[in-house]
Amino acid sequence: MLPTSPSRRHLLRAGPLLAALLLAVRDARAVDPASQLIGCDQANTLVTITASSHLDPSCTWTRGVEIVASDVVLDCQGAHIVTADRRFGIHVVTPADVDMSNVTIRNCYVEGFLNDVRVERDGARDLAAGVEYDHHLSDVTIEDSTFVNSRGVGVYVDAYVTGVTLRNLHVESAGSTGIYLEHGSRDNVVDGNEIVNNGFKENSPSGQFFTLGSATFWFWGTGREGLAVDGSRDNTITNNHFSGNSAGGIFLYKNCGEFVHSKPGSWFERRYGANGNLIEGNTFTGGDNGVWVAARQSENTFPMDCSDPQYLPGFSLDHASDNQVRGNVFQDVTWGVRVEDDRTVVADNQFLGSDAGHQAILVGTHQRTTALGQPVDGTVITGNQTAITGNDDPYRWIYGQTGTTFAGNQSHGRPVGFCEGVEPHRNPFVFVVAVVPATPPDPPDVDPPVIAPPAPLPPCPLACGSGGAVVQPRIALRRLGAPAGDELLDFRGRVGVPSPFSPPLDPVATGVGVLVRDAAGAAVVDVMVPGGPFDPATRNGWTATRSGTAWRYLHRGPNPPGGITAVDVSDLSKKTPGLVKFRVKGTGLAAAPSELPLSALLVLDPPTAETGQCGAATFTDARHACTARGDAVQCR
Repeated sequence: MLPTSPSRRHLLRAGPLLAALLLAVRDARAVDPASQLIGCDQANTLVTITASSHLDPSCTWTRGVEIVASDVVLDCQGAHIVTADRRFGIHVVTPADVDMSNVTIRNCYVEGFLNDVRVERDGARDLAAGVEYDHHLSDVTIEDSTFVNSRGVGVYVDAYVTGVTLRNLHVESAGSTGIYLEHGSRDNVVDGNEIVNNGFKENSPSGQFFTLGSATFWFWGTGREGLAVDGSRDNTITNNHFSGNSAGGIFLYKNCGEFVHSKPGSWFERRYGANGNLIEGNTFTGGDNGVWVAARQSENTFPMDCSDPQYLPGFSLDHASDNQVRGNVFQDVTWGVRVEDDRTVVADNQFLGSDAGHQAILVGTHQRTTALGQPVDGTVITGNQTAITGNDDPYRWIYGQTGTTFAGNQSHGRPVGFCEGVEPHRNPFVFVVAVVPATPPDPPDVDPPVIAPPAPLPPCPLACGSGGAVVQPRIALRRLGAPAGDELLDFRGRVGVPSPFSPPLDPVATGVGVLVRDAAGAAVVDVMVPGGPFDPATRNGWTATRSGTAWRYLHRGPNPPGGITAVDVSDLSKKTPGLVKFRVKGTGLAAAPSELPLSALLVLDPPTAETGQCGAATFTDARHACTARGDAVQCR
C-alpha cells in the first residue's frame, strides 16, 4: 500500500505523472499467494476477473478490466490501463438481481476511458420503488490509485450501489465530474483523495453546440464540479483536497429526472434527495463554489427536460437536506458554503482569502422562497472562523431564512453577526453561462461572456441583539428647521456590557456605531464611526488615555462621517464592572424626525455586537419620553 502520510498528498498534488511514479515505487505489498497473475498476452483484450488477480505492470492494458464476482482483489501493481475510445477502464458490475460484495482494487493507473472506473448494478435504474435494495452491490474498496483524463466522469458509483470506499486516489482532468455518486447510492466513503482540475469538457467553459427542438445554439457553460452527490445519501466525505475543478468542489443535489421526453431510453425515476451526508476535514482551494447544498434549487433546468413537477417554468424543487459541513478549510473560494435546502449544519470551518468580495457562508434560495414562500429553514451555523482580507462580515443570507441557529462565529478573531447579502450571479439556465444562435460547424464569431467577480459588500447594518439598555439616556436635536445641514446632535448615557470585556474594549481598533431612528423607522443618524488613531495632519481619529480606560474621537476636518464630530467613551468598571459612559456629538442629520419618540443604539463592537458590547436607548415610558419644542427635540 502507498503510504498515506502528508508527504504523499503533497507529492500527488504535483500531477498524475508523479502520482504514477509513486505507484511504481510504492512500498511493496505482498500479493496474496492465491492471486493469479494476468500476463501481458492479455493486455489488448478485455480482461474478465472472477478471482483475486494482479496485473503484469510491464505492459499497457488497452481494453480495460471487468470484475464480476465477490471476494476479489485486483492489484494492478502500478500497471497502466490506457485507451482513447473504450467505455470503462475498470468495471465492477453485477446484474441488479445478483448480490456481489467484498471487492478491492488497488495500485492502478487508468487513463482515457469514458469512465476510468464504474461500479454498477446492471439494470438497477429500472428497479421499482421499495425493492431497490433487496439485492446489493456493496463493500467495494478502490484505493491507492490514479485516474486521469477520462472523457466523462472519472470514478462513477452508479445507482443503488452501497458501501463503496474511495481512498487515497488521485482524480484529475476528468472531462466531467471527477467523482460521481449517482442517485440512490448510499453509505459510501470518500476519504483522503486528490480531486483536481476536473470538469472542463462537459458543459465546457470554452463553448459547444446544443440542439433544442429544430434550433441549434452555441453555449458557454460552467463545466462540472469535483464531486457530485446526486440523490446519494448518508455518505462520509472526509480529508479530501479539491482544487482547480471547473464549477467548484462538492455539489449536492437531486437530478430532476432529465430527458424524460427527449431521451426516454436514458431516463429513470429519481426518488431520493442528497440527504444526510457528512463533509468533514476537507480542503478547498480556489474556484467559485466550495460546497453547494441543493445546487439546483434556484437554477432553471428547462433544457434538461425534467420529469419532476415544476412550480414555475423551468424550476423544480431540489432536495439536499440534513447535511453536515464540518471542520473544512476553504482557501480563496468565492462562496465557501452555499445552503439552499433545510437543516444543514455548517460548523467549525475555516475560510481564508485575500479578496474582499468573497463570502464564507451564504444561506437562502430565490425561487422557492419567492414563489412558494418556503425560505431555507433550520440551518445551524456555529463555530466557524474567517480571515478574508477586507471582509469583516462574511456570513450572509438572501431572500430570507427561518429557524437559523447562528452562534460562536468569528471573523478576524472577533465575534460577528449574520445579515443580508447579495445573490451570486445566476446563469440563464443550469450549466449555461450564455447562449447564442449558431450554425455548425463553425462557432459564433462573438467574444465569450465575462462574468465580473462579486464586489465587496457593505458591512452588516448596525444592530444590538444581545446588549443592554442605556441608563439615563439623553438625545438632543437642535436647529431642525431651515436651512438643512446645520442640525446638532447630542446623544449620551451609560450602558452595562458583559464584564470582563471579551474581546477588550478598543474603539481605536473597532470604531463605534451610532443609530438613531424615529417612530416611523426612518434613520435620523446611521453611521459607522471608523477606528484609527488620531492623525494630526487631517485632525481626525481616536486618542486613548495611558490607562486605556477612556477614548475620544475627534473629526475637525471637512465631511465628518455621518456628521459625527466627537465621541467620548469611558470605562467605569472600577466603580461598576462593565459600565461604560459615552457621549456622541454631531452636525447634520440623515433625515429630520417625522414621528416621536426616538430610539437609538450605541454599538461599541460594530456592526452587530455579538459580544454584547452595545446599548439601546428607548423613550416609551413615563420616565423616558421625547418632546418637541420649536426647532428642537429633547428625549430624556
